[in-house]
Amino acid sequence: MADDRTRTIVKEIKYWKDHKLLPESQCDFLLALYTKGEDETIYDNKISKYKASLYIQLTLLVLMVPFSFLVVYFTQFKFILQLSILVLFIGYAFLVFRYLYKRSLKFVHISIIVPLIMLLLLTDLVLDMLHINQYLTIIFFLINFVCWFLLGRKLQYRYLMASSGLAIFILLFLNFSHLFSFN
Repeated sequence: MADDRTRTIVKEIKYWKDHKLLPESQCDFLLALYTKGEDETIYDNKISKYKASLYIQLTLLVLMVPFSFLVVYFTQFKFILQLSILVLFIGYAFLVFRYLYKRSLKFVHISIIVPLIMLLLLTDLVLDMLHINQYLTIIFFLINFVCWFLLGRKLQYRYLMASSGLAIFILLFLNFSHLFSFN
């Protein structure tokens, strides 16, 4: 948290210096004070390394979704191996979400969508392996989507609430549309 504040202060001092809001000597003094005597470019390199690692984490996070589908649907791995890979991916995704959520970064939305999709995939894998009947499968998927809605409500993400409502509607429509005549 202190690094975020320091970065913000350094950015403001650079702004003051560029727009001549303070004398240049005072801005240089403040920059030396807040960067602890390090060169500004070194401080900027630290920020760029931080951003690079963040982008790598997010790329890995997004790539886990197609890889999860690949592991579950297109390989002949044993059930335990598929399950353990999905659980590891979901655990990693939740750690990235927690990290981004605590720092209030804008990429938190990606890190919440990915584990929810993988949890849905995990639910499908487990129910398929246990040979659960269709109506119990629908109930488990409904529980999953209701959890999406509650999480969206708690975090105040409207897109999550809307997508869960749409998913519930599609799930119920596809499974019970044969009961109604649409002629």
